[in-house]
Amino acid sequence: MKANNQFREKILNHSAYWVEGINGLLYDAIVTYMEKHNLKRKYLANHLDISTGRVSQILNEGNINFSLEKIIEIAIKVDKFPVFEFEDKSTFLEKEKQLADEKRLPKAYEISETQSDFILNDVSPKLKTQSKTNISKKKS
Repeated sequence: MKANNQFREKILNHSAYWVEGINGLLYDAIVTYMEKHNLKRKYLANHLDISTGRVSQILNEGNINFSLEKIIEIAIKVDKFPVFEFEDKSTFLEKEKQLADEKRLPKAYEISETQSDFILNDVSPKLKTQSKTNISKKKS
């Protein structure tokens, strides 16, 4: 497990990882905007103030590779605000580790005598009571 964490940290320390993530977000935003407004490539290119050839590169190859200024300009033109955030590496890695640990933990379930209602053990007692009451009402 420790080797996986070290490998993940190496990946996160490469700028290409973050650039590709931003490019992917911009690609999705462009395609969504194009589909929402039923635009042909020619009209999309005009709207984004780029050539039709460049639109084809983006849509066919996923080739974004714009300057930061152009990324922001395009994001705004496709009705998105580009929100960037800088986070301390150690804080980011700790949050990521906690999320990964939470996803790996199995959830414990209670099974009633009829085995028809499954209730999470971590649900509050009030919700358990409400859930059991609602199930009983449905059975009646």
